[in-house]
Amino acid sequence: MAKRFERGRATRWEPPLAVAPGTLPPSAALMTTLPIRGPRPASIAPMRLPFLVALLVVATACTGSGASSPSAQPAASASPYPSGLPADLPPSFGGAVGPGDVPVAALVPLKAQVTGSWRASTAAGDAIVVAWEMPGGDPFRTDRGIAVWRRFDDGGAPWRPVWGHAYPAGRAPVENVSAQVADVTGDGSEDAVILAETGGSGACGTTSVVDLATGAVIYRSTGCDRTVDPNADPAGLVVREAVYRPGDAHCCPSKVRTTVLVDNAGTWQTSSVQTSTP
Repeated sequence: MAKRFERGRATRWEPPLAVAPGTLPPSAALMTTLPIRGPRPASIAPMRLPFLVALLVVATACTGSGASSPSAQPAASASPYPSGLPADLPPSFGGAVGPGDVPVAALVPLKAQVTGSWRASTAAGDAIVVAWEMPGGDPFRTDRGIAVWRRFDDGGAPWRPVWGHAYPAGRAPVENVSAQVADVTGDGSEDAVILAETGGSGACGTTSVVDLATGAVIYRSTGCDRTVDPNADPAGLVVREAVYRPGDAHCCPSKVRTTVLVDNAGTWQTSSVQTSTP
């Protein structure tokens, strides 16, 4: 934080200029030669400090109070709106209401249809996760998206998005986007476990975990023939995946591997692994 300085009062001092102060432009006034009376001293060192003081006072008198130094200006505050949000996502919702009274249709792009919404409680305040799709003729090939909105009490708009992701229809369109809300890091603040399904016979998809308090993605993985869900005890993620032996039909794996992952200071570590027969 920049310090603030107050200008004190001082007795007006008339500089010993050859012309009256103010009759020359500031640059000329600074270049005016100070009159020297008497013999030139043998060394200019004793005169250096008074000379500099005189120049400083002359500059102040000629230029006036002026603007303060850039170092005295307050630092610009960071933008409350994160970058990388889906296009056309509203920048805010102005109603100072609780999450149950927020119309989720106001939290998605214009003309989008809400496909799901989930409320959460975080260390930074209430949050809402909302998913949508754009209307179209093919339900398996349409633009989709999901966003996290959080309530703020900082004097700005009460509700603002802190994270979002768009899934445009393309070569690998997303067939559905869903979320589960739970505390998967054990910090007492709820997170969102988001699944973007790409379909196929192996139920393929990408799972992302978003810290709803900070809007940061803290886990992401892609795969088929598996599920990723919140785990209660210990707090974390439980990954269930099919284990095939040679000759197994795709519908009927021989084993199912269950792995529990826990967050350890930002690193996901394996807590336990079990293999069972389905």
